[in-house]
Amino acid sequence: MEKLIFVSIPWEPLINKYLPLVLEKKINIEITLNAKALDECSYLDFKNISKKLKESGIKTTVHLPFMDLSLGALDPWIRETSLRRIFLAIERSAIFEPINLVLHSGYHMDYHREVKSEWRNIFLESMDKILELAEELGLTISLENVFEPEPEFLKPVFENFKERLFWCFDPAHAKVFSEKEEMEWLGTLYFYIKEIHCHDNLGKYDDHLAIGKGKVNFKEIFEFLKEKKIKPLLVSEAHNEEDTYINMEVLSNVF
Repeated sequence: MEKLIFVSIPWEPLINKYLPLVLEKKINIEITLNAKALDECSYLDFKNISKKLKESGIKTTVHLPFMDLSLGALDPWIRETSLRRIFLAIERSAIFEPINLVLHSGYHMDYHREVKSEWRNIFLESMDKILELAEELGLTISLENVFEPEPEFLKPVFENFKERLFWCFDPAHAKVFSEKEEMEWLGTLYFYIKEIHCHDNLGKYDDHLAIGKGKVNFKEIFEFLKEKKIKPLLVSEAHNEEDTYINMEVLSNVF
């Protein structure tokens, strides 16, 4: 399997600043969508950007919106609004013919902890609706770990949607938000892995540093995947240009 490396770029910086560089250097990108992008840009706006990327041979993935959304919300109004936002984002994403779509569940460790089982059951219902739309459009979706407490909490979700739903492993999230270390996540869920978000932190905040500037055990992660002969999509999620260039150098030498 070909090794594919991407750089995460939010929609606004992409269209306002980085698109010429992306086209010139032929950088594969993960486009991060948000409510503003979906509400202020038309179908034609998305199509025009997509055309330029495709003409340059640039591959894409898309990170679906996540701010304020909760797909397992106990409040049905919140859940319905979250689904509508994700449905619109999936329909817009299809324009790019992306290799993968990344989704957050909306689980939050502070106020869903006491209702974990109920929340997950509702989330399964929402996930089924999302996958039906994605499959209708020929798209693949990967669920990213964020605030979920441990891999065992998400494992039944992947088992329920086996060969339909995949995993976007974010080891930096596991390091700073989870009750389990990143290698425990990988050892439990590697069967479902499709993509890795590559950024580092110091173990306290979600710093989005370059690989090697923090405490995330990327060396062991990459060794594990190499032993298993797994080559997921590698996405740099560093939050500044200097760290992005560091990540691209590191990731170009993985596998």
